[in-house]
Amino acid sequence: MRTLRIDVLCLLPGIVEAAVAAGVVGRARDDGRIDVRCINPRDFAGNPHGHIDDRPYGGGPGMVMRYEPLARAQDAARGAREVRTVALSPQGAPFTQARARQAAAGADLILVAGRYEGIDERFLERRVDEQWSLGDYVLSGGELAAAVVIDAI
Repeated sequence: MRTLRIDVLCLLPGIVEAAVAAGVVGRARDDGRIDVRCINPRDFAGNPHGHIDDRPYGGGPGMVMRYEPLARAQDAARGAREVRTVALSPQGAPFTQARARQAAAGADLILVAGRYEGIDERFLERRVDEQWSLGDYVLSGGELAAAVVIDAI
């Protein structure tokens, strides 16, 4: 039996960890069918206060998650494995049961759970394979979306 590893890059790992600890997902984790790990980009911020937000590169309102901490967190999650990186975003392709089945049978995943106004566009363009959306609404952060994706997979 293959173990699907899912790394979640997120600022509030407790949300994801609580969601995968119980029920069917918790049993799948206990049985070794999935291995879910949360990685906090703040640990890769490179500054004493763990700041990972900045104004959007090129201007615009609000704050975005910075490229560099996300890239370092992604590199740590990836290691030498074959992995697909998916950003959870309202602008993404609709997440469907068919995508869940494909993900379950495919390569390991890194899910990027955004916060603030979003993720630095350079990171999305250079380091993300796909963007998935749960629907036409906005959540306060991508952790809940990551939990939904993991549950469906």
